[in-house]
Amino acid sequence: MMNYIKSELYRVFHGREIYGFTGILAALAVLFNVVSHIFQIIDVQFLYGNTSFSYSNIVASPMLFGMMGAIVAMSLYEGNRRNGNLKNTVAFGISRTEIFIGECVVSLLASIFAMIFIVALYILSAETLLEHAGPVELKDLLTEIPAVFLVAAACVISAIVCIEMFAKSTTGIIAWVAIWFFIPSIFFYLGLRFDAVYKLAMWLPHNFLSSRGMIVNMRQCITAWGTAQGMIKCLITGGVNTLFFLIAGTVLLRKREL
Repeated sequence: MMNYIKSELYRVFHGREIYGFTGILAALAVLFNVVSHIFQIIDVQFLYGNTSFSYSNIVASPMLFGMMGAIVAMSLYEGNRRNGNLKNTVAFGISRTEIFIGECVVSLLASIFAMIFIVALYILSAETLLEHAGPVELKDLLTEIPAVFLVAAACVISAIVCIEMFAKSTTGIIAWVAIWFFIPSIFFYLGLRFDAVYKLAMWLPHNFLSSRGMIVNMRQCITAWGTAQGMIKCLITGGVNTLFFLIAGTVLLRKREL
């Protein structure tokens, strides 16, 4: 399996997809802060030319990390079955389980690479160009990363499962969105009528890592990971989801026809 992972890492980091994805998002991140800085120069009364507003866009949307990770995974492996790569890999004696785990490892490493580069440029441009003011601080963003890391990892792994399980990539994408966003929303709204369901719903990442479980704006910053109890909840939820999708992928894809 290590040889498969090494070969896939070589393919990914000698290709254009991951660099194109990272470069585009990094450019957009810097551009956002540059535009805010320009507006601040033009109008000294501009309320959003500060680091708080810039960081709040990420701090208020923790699932963004999972979405970006899933996009990386799908871009790397969505055509694996269609172009025959999967059959060729199996023909070399590598099991479906080893292929699945290898794809997860490579996707996670590629996502971490992209995240570090993009977030670093985002922070550097914000700290350099914008006024340091407001309730959302750099520490809120920096502590967000470990808090949501395992949830994002689960998003990446589940993306691999979805695109490998369904013949059409579109179906796999829809299934992934349903798992992480539609179904948690259904549980949340049912929970407004049934207390037991509400307690369960608020353990689903989309619900407690959003405006349903946090308050992040220009007046205050109350994050899901701002307390020790909240951080533990994030880590437990992420760990359970990661383990679940690893097991589910191993079992389901072992029986899936090529």
